[in-house]
Amino acid sequence: MIDLIFLSGSSQIGSVHRRLAKAAAALTNRKFENQAYATLTDLSDLDLPNFSEHDVATNETPIDAITLCNRLSQADGMFMSSDEYTGAYSAVLKNTIRWLSARTAESETPFRGMPIALCGASSRGAGSLRGQPALAQFLGELGAHVIPQYLELGTSASLFNDQGGLHQRFEKQLVEGCLLKLVEAGKARRPQRMLALQ
Repeated sequence: MIDLIFLSGSSQIGSVHRRLAKAAAALTNRKFENQAYATLTDLSDLDLPNFSEHDVATNETPIDAITLCNRLSQADGMFMSSDEYTGAYSAVLKNTIRWLSARTAESETPFRGMPIALCGASSRGAGSLRGQPALAQFLGELGAHVIPQYLELGTSASLFNDQGGLHQRFEKQLVEGCLLKLVEAGKARRPQRMLALQ
């Protein structure tokens, strides 16, 4: 069983991307129940002040940054559901990633070698199409292997059923588009990660 983290790039209560990350985690546990175990991490549960180089230099790293960094070191892959803000990704996500990356040397960020399925959906305009390339490049610079996925939808409400899960056609898109690739990449990475921990 591989260990996968599901994270939303939004801290807004009820946002499409928080609901998407939750639904995708449940879908993974159902479709890949004998291969992968998915857990949800919510940015709104983390106490991370604005990133400061001074705080890092004086070892004043927030406990939540240390805890999340340790959690990433135990994971074989990540699913990240990202908002789009005027052509970029959310400030809260960037702040979180900066804290995580500051915890380690540049050549050994917690994202190095990490398969990340980067997914976005929106009911407005181009949705996350403009924000995802910027985030993919940022994660790539940190050493991550990014698997992109875009969900085509008319309105955000059409993504979910009454129980909060994804409608079948979006489940199919996710499984075929990025979840299967994430599981396979996580399987390939696990032996290397376990060897590094020895």
